Amino acid sequence: MKRRTMLAAAAATFATPGLVRAQNTQTAAWPGNRQVRIVITYPPGGTSDFVARVYATRLSAETGGNVVVENRSGGGGVVGWTNVVRSANDGTTLLLTDNSLATAPPLYPDLGFDIRQDFTPISLLVDYPTVFVVPGNSPVRTLREYVDSVRGKPADANFYGSMGAGSSPHLYTEYLQDLAGIRMTHVPYRGMGPAFTDLLAGRIGLLIAAPATVMGAVREGRAHAIAIGTQGGRIPSLPDVATAKEQGFDFSYSFWYGMLGPKGMDPALVGRIQQELDKVLAHAETRARFVQQGATPVAGDAAALRAVMESDLARWSEVVRAKGITIQN
Repeated sequence: MKRRTMLAAAAATFATPGLVRAQNTQTAAWPGNRQVRIVITYPPGGTSDFVARVYATRLSAETGGNVVVENRSGGGGVVGWTNVVRSANDGTTLLLTDNSLATAPPLYPDLGFDIRQDFTPISLLVDYPTVFVVPGNSPVRTLREYVDSVRGKPADANFYGSMGAGSSPHLYTEYLQDLAGIRMTHVPYRGMGPAFTDLLAGRIGLLIAAPATVMGAVREGRAHAIAIGTQGGRIPSLPDVATAKEQGFDFSYSFWYGMLGPKGMDPALVGRIQQELDKVLAHAETRARFVQQGATPVAGDAAALRAVMESDLARWSEVVRAKGITIQN
């Protein structure tokens, strides 16, 4: 066994020059003449879709390649995640994900893959504060007013939405209920776009979303932003909306977005893609678009993405277990 291991290592070290040159050329030319899919696990209309399309458009322009967004919703994200796990690790399939990937393992015991082992982290991209929104015809204008209006009422008298059981908005609203001493009924959707559509129609009364999803409707008066959940102060895109902390609620959770690929990607290829992602975020117009939508550009490396995934996995797995959250609720 030891001899075979040494031989395998020697074979890797003395790979044919032609093969090495081909790999290096492919990495240097990424994406070259190949189409690159950026897979997201939600339908069009939400923040993931917005972020993915900003990156796809700019990557195509910067590299001269063909980078497209592919919406693979369903199964609370499992459909899209599994598609990426089973794809080639040559840089032609990437996953743009939010926090929800890190909360999947406790919700799906038979997930079929390991989020630590079956993906290659590439880069953190942007971070969005949370925005608490209510329908435009709601009389409440602050989170404090909302909490006071539902306190003491049964859970089935007040409905809130999310982009799926175990998603960040679901867990964040569960945390809010414990923090504020209120009870509400969860309505899961297949994406933030459909959830927000139902909020605008008044079928649900509260949604915790990223600014990019709700900004247009808030500015038009079709929805009201009643609080910002952020570690810092108010955000420039919604300067008149008080933070949750200003209103007496210790809530500072956000939505992070990162790029990953299938497991086993060549480190040189990962580095090449990360360089291109950094160029996108360094572009003044792109940064301005994100800032206008309330986001904070992050551009952390693969290690930073892995660290935030590990942190979220530990924290929210405990919440899922403690509250008995399943994919049905």
